[in-house]
Amino acid sequence: MSKKPLALAALAVALAAPATAAGDPVAAVKADAAKLLTDATAAHDGVIADLQKLTADAKAAKGGSKEAAIATIKADRQKLRSDRQALLAPVRVDRTQLKADLEAARQAKVDKSELKPVLRQLRAALRAQRKEVRAALKAARQAVRELRASFRQ
Repeated sequence: MSKKPLALAALAVALAAPATAAGDPVAAVKADAAKLLTDATAAHDGVIADLQKLTADAKAAKGGSKEAAIATIKADRQKLRSDRQALLAPVRVDRTQLKADLEAARQAKVDKSELKPVLRQLRAALRAQRKEVRAALKAARQAVRELRASFRQ
């Protein structure tokens, strides 16, 4: 797993940060928060879909052959990993950009009361998305455990 694409993206963000923050730091932070939420929502939706497919496949594989179930679950897990990695890369870049713009706003001595509601809403939305992903992951793990148990009997 190469970190080169992520490093290049971080470099591009670092070079673009001063240009964005030079105009209006508050607007830059708000735009970054919106972009981060959009990308995080896309990642959330993709991961949830993969986890739901994994859960459904694990439940459907009960009573079938062990080899077919292993192949199906293995393919679903691999797809989940690759999708997660691809979908989270833009989120990481967005977080880096947001941190840079927050630092620029801090240096510009922007009133914290202007940024606090935006960041509070962003945190709440991201927290809710993480909670949904954890619940879907828990359901998928339980389905796989039940599938494994069905082969032991």
